[in-house]
Amino acid sequence: MKRIALLLSPLVILVTPIIDAFQGVYIDPRSDAGYAVIACIAIFGLTLGMIASLCYKWGAVGNVITAGTLAITLFLFGDLSYGLFWKLGEHIGTWGAAALALAGLVVLTLTLFKLMAAVPRMMAAFAVALLGSTILDRGLITEASAEESAPAVIYIVTDEMIGISGIDTRLPHGAEAKAALLQVFQKYGFRLHSKAFSRHVLTQVSVPAALNMDYSYNFPGDRSHYAFPGKVTTFKELSLFDLWHQQGLAVTVFQSAHLDYCQTEIKVDCHTFASFDGTRFLERQRIEGGPYRDVPPATAALADVKALVDGNRRSFAMAAVGVAASNMLGTFETELQEWHPRSYDQLAFPYWLEQFQNTILDKGRGNAFFGHFLFPHSPAVYDKDCKPTNRWVSRSYLTEVRGLVGQKLDEARAEEYGFYFAQTLCLAKQLDKFFNAVVSDKRFQDATIVVHGDHGSRISAGRNVETMSPRDYVDNYSALYAIRKPGVEMGTDYSLHSIQWLNASLFRGNVPEVAPTVVASMQGESDEPAVYAPITDPDHVAIMPMHGFDASH
Repeated sequence: MKRIALLLSPLVILVTPIIDAFQGVYIDPRSDAGYAVIACIAIFGLTLGMIASLCYKWGAVGNVITAGTLAITLFLFGDLSYGLFWKLGEHIGTWGAAALALAGLVVLTLTLFKLMAAVPRMMAAFAVALLGSTILDRGLITEASAEESAPAVIYIVTDEMIGISGIDTRLPHGAEAKAALLQVFQKYGFRLHSKAFSRHVLTQVSVPAALNMDYSYNFPGDRSHYAFPGKVTTFKELSLFDLWHQQGLAVTVFQSAHLDYCQTEIKVDCHTFASFDGTRFLERQRIEGGPYRDVPPATAALADVKALVDGNRRSFAMAAVGVAASNMLGTFETELQEWHPRSYDQLAFPYWLEQFQNTILDKGRGNAFFGHFLFPHSPAVYDKDCKPTNRWVSRSYLTEVRGLVGQKLDEARAEEYGFYFAQTLCLAKQLDKFFNAVVSDKRFQDATIVVHGDHGSRISAGRNVETMSPRDYVDNYSALYAIRKPGVEMGTDYSLHSIQWLNASLFRGNVPEVAPTVVASMQGESDEPAVYAPITDPDHVAIMPMHGFDASH
């Protein structure tokens, strides 16, 4: 019995990272890549098990190997049950889940003590202590120890998420998407600014303007004076991070590899997603069509293996498989990554939102959590049930990019919005799960939670004044903005405000409606909410009024 336990223990140890990696990148375990990873891990685990089972009677060395193997097995069983513990807690409460976990712990302990008659009981007790600390960490310890900390701040940017009143309910899935978002934010007590909009159509200008609470009109062209130029946009000043730091909050950042929020003077705990710029891939797909075109199946499978490994870098075994896959890919790795849709930020969004959630629950109060997620950003890779569509098509600027006009433009806009709203329904489902986990925790009842888009869907004729119609202003600039904070009344606000002004109002207090640096040449009245509308000359911009809008455009 002991030999059997030792033979299988290493294999069990490796179950946790495999499950985590498959869930993280949504790769079918029955695919070629799935079989390859499972086979490698199985061989590796069984080899270790055979060594442990053959030498467990070798005196002191055998006892150490036996105790170490079983202790790690026990610990990782606990790690796996950690996620199960919180899923049970959603249905039967934290204390009910804790009671079941403790009952399971007793049964597992008795079983292991029976198996470990030849192993010092002290080692077994140490393993049990590790398991107990894993299961009880959040529910029974951190909640009590963090009561006196400052309320948390949770700040999420949902890239390309159009505002509630900007959703055209006449388009496919439009009414359904609007209803789903309304239901989620109302369910958790948010105040929705239905007609919120961004002053900027570009992320690298819109987000730093929001984080610096800058709603003025002094931005030149497509550039932001808060960012350093370069292949990866790096932000040099983020006033909100400074403000949170002054309030005694530690700042945690979740970001893509395209925008770097971690290089400011304020020290942050930085988490960067494995991601890449898919522009070349999308352009090739548009011209030639079909995912994996010109990519040999075996090479694509190797890239899947590497993506699986990237799903859990902390596992020694997965890292070993990753090194092998990278060596086999050789010099083709970079080129293949540009082709391979598994690396998309959008596809990994559910996994990263869950990691964001787990970090929040781990750290608790006294922290500010910032996450910028490229979702429901183009391309629309998920259907409304969050199942991959294997569709990789860019949807932005249909006249400027695709050259569509007239009826073809209208048909393409309706089609692309159908896919966009389906992905928005997936976003609503993911936010519902996230809010359920966070808001139901007593430590976050008084947290400030902000969720906003950086600009509109950009499913429009174009971004330049020369190609924009009145409808395009809504498609490009309407942006989600929702706030949950003690003292802020839940409901829907239909006033016309920019997300930059709303942030200044929320975090700074009473601020004037129009900043004092309004450009004199602005069209219309100077007190009208306005947007930056780029022109074909990238060094210049037109400042245009943002008129009122609703779902019918």
